[in-house]
Amino acid sequence: MVKRGVDMRPVRRRAVIVVLPFVLAWAVVVATFVGLRDRLPDPLATHFGADGKADGFTGTGAFLSVVTAVLLGSGLLTLVPTLRLTKGLGAQRFAVALGYGMSGLLGYAFAFLLFANANADADVDATRASRVSLPLWQLGIALAVAVVMGALGVLLASRDAASAAGPGKGAAAPRLPLAEGEVATWTRSVGSPVLLAVGAGTALPGAVLVAVGSGTGALLIFVGLVCTALARCRVTVDRRGLAVASWFAPRPRVRISLDRIERATSREAAALSLGGWGYRVRGGGSALVFRSGDALFLTLTTGREFAVTVDDAATAAALLNTLIERDRPAAGECG
Repeated sequence: MVKRGVDMRPVRRRAVIVVLPFVLAWAVVVATFVGLRDRLPDPLATHFGADGKADGFTGTGAFLSVVTAVLLGSGLLTLVPTLRLTKGLGAQRFAVALGYGMSGLLGYAFAFLLFANANADADVDATRASRVSLPLWQLGIALAVAVVMGALGVLLASRDAASAAGPGKGAAAPRLPLAEGEVATWTRSVGSPVLLAVGAGTALPGAVLVAVGSGTGALLIFVGLVCTALARCRVTVDRRGLAVASWFAPRPRVRISLDRIERATSREAAALSLGGWGYRVRGGGSALVFRSGDALFLTLTTGREFAVTVDDAATAAALLNTLIERDRPAAGECG
């Protein structure tokens, strides 16, 4: 019987569709800032009254921090609930259209602010940011961009094929025969392209922000390094129980001792069915999710469940069950 893996192509396509407009909008604003930097006043005019005159100002470094937090943060907030769907983006056309429209509106508004500040700084009659004005007709253009982007979002969401990939039923793993006193260890490395991409995608914008003097960049670099550290781990099963350690450093590490494990099973699981990538806490348990596919499931003595996605999970589960079975009688005799 051939075991079929979980097809992740629809999930990747869905992620790209949802996040792409926010990433592109952020890239356009940053590129505009870099191109106009020598012409920009500091602080920038960023808020305008009903008469179109500037009445609020933001430093250049803080401006980029706000742009990054608003655009990339909105992208992540839109991505998480959308990827939990199993019916595809077609069922969430309104949410996708709203995200596309928002990214278009904000991207245009931020880029126009930079052009308005740059032009005012270069004009002999308006050399200060306080003289920057926002013509009312620019709001109309921003709304038009939002409508066009929203329509594009509806089109892409409608074309997205439904993808249903849930966990299958897991049967109890067979025992791994071990002679009395025989010692065995099982270990495998597992990597996550998604976590690696998230780490790089977070650290690179952080580096850009640090280069232009924004303190937010350091936080993004730190988050990126943590994601990168978790992008490849080694899973080990031995007489002490289960251990999952990062390739990058001794910490972070997950260790579950043998006496805390009731039984082990294995089955195919989609990353989204476990809550997404990385360390996930969900109702009734937690999981370390690197990718979809083979996964080791532990039922703990507390009744909670822990899962880790790793190749050859059936062998790991069989060894754990053997070690548990061999360890428990000894514990009972001591009592």
